[in-house]
Amino acid sequence: MAAGLAHEIRNPLNSLFINSQLIEEMIAELPDEITPQKEELLSLALANMNVTRRLNETLSGFLRFARPSAMELDQVELNRVVAETLNFLDVDLARRGIVPVVRYHPSGLPLLADEKQLKQALLNLLLNAEEALDKEDKLIRVTTGVRRGRPYVRIQDNGRGIPACERRHIFQIFFTTRRGGSGLGLPIVRRIVRQHGGSVSVRSKEGIGTTVTVTLPFESQFRAMFPGRQRLALPAGTPGPGREATAEEQSAGTQEEAK
Repeated sequence: MAAGLAHEIRNPLNSLFINSQLIEEMIAELPDEITPQKEELLSLALANMNVTRRLNETLSGFLRFARPSAMELDQVELNRVVAETLNFLDVDLARRGIVPVVRYHPSGLPLLADEKQLKQALLNLLLNAEEALDKEDKLIRVTTGVRRGRPYVRIQDNGRGIPACERRHIFQIFFTTRRGGSGLGLPIVRRIVRQHGGSVSVRSKEGIGTTVTVTLPFESQFRAMFPGRQRLALPAGTPGPGREATAEEQSAGTQEEAK
């Protein structure tokens, strides 16, 4: 149903965008001397293109949320995934004068995860942190570690924070306080993390900043939680179902779920 509705909306949106492009090109070719309102007309045509582009992006985001792609599980390492996501944002952060303070767990943190989706979740959180920075001294702190037997990544900023009256709504679809925001970023983050057997927690204080912690299961914990996905999770050519979860890891996973 979601796909059919999106198709019905996207077709006229594409037509509007193409027509706006044609109008913009026609106006640009008009002689200035016979078209006093040329700049104003060009501005309106470009504004129309921007609106249709934005609607198309929102529609695509809704489809990703309503009809998530199948998980392509593989053995990944959390420190590396975090580092590569930060590298992707290097230029954008540097442009704004932001140098993230990063502290990685000294040991590897093996996960069974869809790396592409996990990076998307982290990217959404980092972009939120970047956008929230409204002080001269901008700070984003990224930390990986292990807590209660499970790996985590924590993203902290010293931005404007989330007002108390809005915190209960931040995971609601289409809820946003950001100008131009779609209201899909955090709902998508939570869906991805939950699909991986993890959890998301948010602590925020207005005027002080926000801390988001994503907790995930170790690879062995994931295999114990979702035994039906083990075959998909193994790289091609890997024999056997992988090692079983240790008693300590199973106990940690039980504690986290009961939390």
